[in-house]
Amino acid sequence: LMIQEEIKMVLQKDGYRFCKVKPEEVGIFYKYYQEGFHIVMAVDCTGGYHMTVEQHQVMEERMKSLFFHPQGKIPDFPEGFPVYHVEALTLLIGQDVEEIRTLCAQCANVWAYQTESDRLMIYENQPGDFWGLRHLLEEIKSQMTDSRSADRQWKQSGKESVKKWGSLEKNIKNIPYITTVLILINVAVFVVLEFIGDTEDGLFIVSHGGMHPDLIHYSGQWWRIFTAGFIHFGIEHLVNNMVIFACVGSRLERTIGHLRMLTVYLLSEIGGGLLSYAVMLHTGDFAVSAGASGAIFGIIGGLLWAVIWHRGRLCGLTTKGIIFMIILSLYFGFTASGVDNWAHIGGMFTGFIMTALLYHKKYQNY
Repeated sequence: LMIQEEIKMVLQKDGYRFCKVKPEEVGIFYKYYQEGFHIVMAVDCTGGYHMTVEQHQVMEERMKSLFFHPQGKIPDFPEGFPVYHVEALTLLIGQDVEEIRTLCAQCANVWAYQTESDRLMIYENQPGDFWGLRHLLEEIKSQMTDSRSADRQWKQSGKESVKKWGSLEKNIKNIPYITTVLILINVAVFVVLEFIGDTEDGLFIVSHGGMHPDLIHYSGQWWRIFTAGFIHFGIEHLVNNMVIFACVGSRLERTIGHLRMLTVYLLSEIGGGLLSYAVMLHTGDFAVSAGASGAIFGIIGGLLWAVIWHRGRLCGLTTKGIIFMIILSLYFGFTASGVDNWAHIGGMFTGFIMTALLYHKKYQNY
């Protein structure tokens, strides 16, 4: 259909007007010129329409009869206007070379535009030009070539744009913004508390959301298990936790996704707080507890599952390396004073289990 539209545009650009006739495959283009008409009968043979020599002769006579006055039937032309001559050209549009050759050999004033090769065919027995129309029709091929080239460039540009957007989208997905936001929240809470009081004072920490078994067991303040995870004892406690979290949190977030990592973080924080609370009740050794280490150990537990799921290697991490890090961290915790080791253990197991439940992506080898 593109070539038919191109031919129609060329004719109309040269001043021809279009007249619709039957059958639909035939279109009449006409232009008034010095008390006569130049007529082009375009015959579309691309859709299976076939024209015989006899049909061409009949249609040519009918076509000319439309333009002779006063018998002429063109609706937008004044009745009785003097018409002294009508010159007609038939333009066949199709791919069947044999049909084109037959009509051109036996009929006068017949040109052909072969759609397969995009070229105008004029046989030796036909007029070499028709009022400058030959040059215009021959230019269609170069225009079609330019159009197709532009179309290919547009498609290629579209593919490149999609590719770039896909790459950008992938890069955005790889940004660990949940880890960044959680770090900012912890830092912001610390700054506010440090501004209004002493973050190394246990009573101050309890009065601002720290966890103590008495307040949960007797007062039912279960929310402290959650709020305690965002409060830290001094700048050293905060920096140590956030540096470790920035390393492990970003890796787990890129591996399992933003929302899954956030879920693992929050549930590990709660899981670590609950185990710490339960052990304190069991032993009677009560203490103020605060800090994000339970959630961070949950992230480490999640990384352990992710590495195991990926056959022991993931983004430079190995199963042995993660286990060694866990053992070393727990060892320092149990040998140091003032460390809530049961919150670490509870958070780690919660993170491992939650990641195992949430993350089942097809494994990869790194």
